[in-house]
Amino acid sequence: MKLACIEAIAPGLTLKEKCENLERIGFEGIEIWAGSGGPELEQEIKAVATGSRVKPCSVMVVNEAFQQPLDSEEAMQAKAAATRETLRLAAAIGAVGMLVPEYGPQLPPPILPLFPLGEDKRGLLLRLVEEAGRYAEESGAILVLEPLNRYETSLFHTLDEAVAICKEVGIPNVKIMADLFQMIIEERDIAESLKRAGEYIRHIHLSDSGRMLPGYGNIDFKATFAALKEIGYDGYMALECAVSGNAEDELRKCVEYLRGCMP
Repeated sequence: MKLACIEAIAPGLTLKEKCENLERIGFEGIEIWAGSGGPELEQEIKAVATGSRVKPCSVMVVNEAFQQPLDSEEAMQAKAAATRETLRLAAAIGAVGMLVPEYGPQLPPPILPLFPLGEDKRGLLLRLVEEAGRYAEESGAILVLEPLNRYETSLFHTLDEAVAICKEVGIPNVKIMADLFQMIIEERDIAESLKRAGEYIRHIHLSDSGRMLPGYGNIDFKATFAALKEIGYDGYMALECAVSGNAEDELRKCVEYLRGCMP
């Protein structure tokens, strides 16, 4: 298992500075969120990665389609276009490409048990994942689906639900990612959910409860890492959380804490 960090919280002003600082702190990967996946960004990432032990591990193109509800053919096509851009860049830099089909506050908040997804919306979701998955196959990329909690999306919320989508679509290049912040809200048992998802997991987001740095909340990271070891996960785990105080000091303490939790 390799530790990574999202670009947004990595100390430094440029991608080169961020990778240099992350390498010094003890990270092995960086996750990139981009407004576009054009050739200039691809060239910059490749140039930086060539001279660093910190490698690009995951990427997502985040634009207006990201927050648009998945409620129409037009919305589905906009999300598919952004995902193709993500996957093109992912294939070029050797990273996994992430897909969040819908993100935004749910109003009213769904406190009561969730209703099944309507057939129209489910159909759009499956078409989006299938179209993106076919492009992933063609480009040689891996597409990972991220389940979000019920307050951020109406689509799918648990690892089991994400795996079910992968199985229904039936494309080997479509996998899932596990975000511990999402999981502590939606999963009964984080470790058991990870074990059930098994080989479908191709990326991890690390944070503690409340999006705090690991070690400041109530997630059992020793049990989490033991479950990942049991399923043979050896990929990247990227910090996606808030950092208060001096970023370098806090990230260094976090790396020490996480490595101390690994079996």
